[in-house]
Amino acid sequence: MFRLLGFAFGAVLLVIVSYPFIQDAYSRYQVSQHLDAVMDSREKAEFHRWSGDATSFARALFERCELSQGKSAAACDRYRTAFQ
Repeated sequence: MFRLLGFAFGAVLLVIVSYPFIQDAYSRYQVSQHLDAVMDSREKAEFHRWSGDATSFARALFERCELSQGKSAAACDRYRTAFQ
């Protein structure tokens, strides 16, 4: 009986501890799918080295685009869809 309860407690604890990592990996996958077609090779390399969350990377790309292209530029809309 105690062995079964210990196993169930361990399984629940494992799910609770691993949930943030799984959620971050899924978010990174979704953003990479949105950005894959619009990023060049330099931006893809930056994305693989990025240590933050994927949404902040997409937001940084969008802000960088707005700085170079101008506020509310149509060319920057491709980055906006990844973090909305």
